[in-house]
Amino acid sequence: MDSMNKIVISVSGGLGDTIELLPIFSKFQGYIVISDLYKELFSLYNFKIIWWEEKKSEIENIIRIAKKIYEIKPEIVYGTYPNGRRINLLLALSPGKKIFCDDGNYNLKRLVSIAKLSSGAYPIKIPFEEKLTYRERNSIILGITPEYPFEFAEIEEYKKEAEEFAKSKYALIHPGVKYKTRAWDINKFIKIAKKILLEGINVVFALGKEDKEEFSIINDNFRKEEKQDKVRILFGESINKVISYGKRAFFSLCNDSAVAHITGIAGVKTFVIYGYTRYYHTAPPNSEIIRLDLPCSPCYNFAKGELAVKKECKINIACLREISENMVWEKIKNFLYKNHKFF
Repeated sequence: MDSMNKIVISVSGGLGDTIELLPIFSKFQGYIVISDLYKELFSLYNFKIIWWEEKKSEIENIIRIAKKIYEIKPEIVYGTYPNGRRINLLLALSPGKKIFCDDGNYNLKRLVSIAKLSSGAYPIKIPFEEKLTYRERNSIILGITPEYPFEFAEIEEYKKEAEEFAKSKYALIHPGVKYKTRAWDINKFIKIAKKILLEGINVVFALGKEDKEEFSIINDNFRKEEKQDKVRILFGESINKVISYGKRAFFSLCNDSAVAHITGIAGVKTFVIYGYTRYYHTAPPNSEIIRLDLPCSPCYNFAKGELAVKKECKINIACLREISENMVWEKIKNFLYKNHKFF
């Protein structure tokens, strides 16, 4: 079969989910349908891409992309994200054999979209296996074995800047996250960062544009260290700049976020703090999970989303809130002292 006669549709899921697929996409020879939110990242790779244009309506995108898919006449069309509404709609309208994964979580929009994948469309449904991570499921769906550590493409300017800072060991810390209910206490992150500095390891904080409050708190706490160039704060920077710093970190400490996926697939030791989300589905490679094993956790339902967790949780998200500073520091200290005798 002509390898160009395949299409993978990946227009659902967040940045972290998308980054997880980069090592798989790097070996895929067909077309990729993906959101133009990630154009800055994906433009560095030699992929054949059909862009979902976020500034245009859903119906405009569906019509344009479906028309393009019919022009390609694919023999196989893959859906990467379980029950993603956009993915299901495009799969339903696509010619060829359809392969997708169903996670069993439904809301009305998801139910309607998956109903369109009727038996007449002959879809192949990959069984949902709780023990498999998102990347492992897609590896099976696409028949591709990813290689780790993954060698990210880089912009030369960011590469040189990160290489210069990496002349001294540093930890990358990501205390922010898009959905704030997933975020560990910023003040605990700060206490951990100060302990890391006392060990002679510099710190890089990576923050998104939405992390204004976290940026202000961190800035107030590390003015002196910033002037000494022992602390750097990447606030609202290009994802490609974060990648250049992330792949050179000695280790990273992150919420359940895209930055954790960057450092994990780059081969960096990655500590990830989990609350209610499904760690067994989303934990990046080379990661150490930090979580409380509460009977109700993880409780996250992809179809309901983060707001439902905040509304429905009867213990005020204790699975995340009650993870102590000491619990996190003991994990990091164990890594430092048992694996690296440089103090």
